[in-house]
Amino acid sequence: MVTTFIIGRLILSSGCRCLEGFGCSPIKRVRELGSLKNVNDIKLYIFKLKMTKLYYSSKTNSTINSISKELNSILIGLLLGDAGLYRSSITSNTRLEMSFGTNYKLFAEFIGDLLSSYMTNPVKSIEIATNKKVYTNYRLKTKTLPIFNHYYDMFYKLDTDYDKFIKIVPNNIEILMNPIVLAYLIMSDGNFDKGRNRVRIYTNSFKRGDVQKLANAINKNLGIYTGVLYDRKDQWILTIGSKNLDLLRRTVKPYFHSSMCYRIGL
Repeated sequence: MVTTFIIGRLILSSGCRCLEGFGCSPIKRVRELGSLKNVNDIKLYIFKLKMTKLYYSSKTNSTINSISKELNSILIGLLLGDAGLYRSSITSNTRLEMSFGTNYKLFAEFIGDLLSSYMTNPVKSIEIATNKKVYTNYRLKTKTLPIFNHYYDMFYKLDTDYDKFIKIVPNNIEILMNPIVLAYLIMSDGNFDKGRNRVRIYTNSFKRGDVQKLANAINKNLGIYTGVLYDRKDQWILTIGSKNLDLLRRTVKPYFHSSMCYRIGL
């Protein structure tokens, strides 16, 4: 049996082990591919190539004064999740910050590397002491730059009741939503519910209308039915059930960091 995969100019065949181009040494790729024994190994190899291509595309097309299309989608996904933007005044520039738990060092360093063009210092490890244990968290902070002002205007609005800016789901999320955005949202705020074979996305910080807006964007743009579920007092989360799980995995897995695949049950 011969199985052929075509990704852009990359052509792989499990039967004849043929390969055509991928922006690197064809001889090297042929040697690597020739060592693979089955279709699953070839699929994993392709996945790693796609992640490498996305990584370098995000890195090489981004500068201190610009953000690549891929990195823009990554930022949108992270900001829908745990990432935050900080601005000292309406006229000042903006920085991005994000914290990662003890078990997420690899993912933190991966994001830090993607954003290294905008950072002075690498990801830092912070020890947090409690009564019983000392935990290590990882924190990322960019420079304060005008290029992030656009994202602040998109994700924050003034809450007149509390006289402060709060994070919102962008009004144009239906235009912004794509597989990369959803992948990074789930890596940031997702969780796999093994008992019910579903993915939950913890959007608790957003108001119900914003959570529904986000669900609608995923449904419309990606064809993945996403429900809005009451979690606790005035808090709502997203759920993607077992019927849509295979589609979700096919959609977002190509953009997942390997250390985070457990969040979609893999």
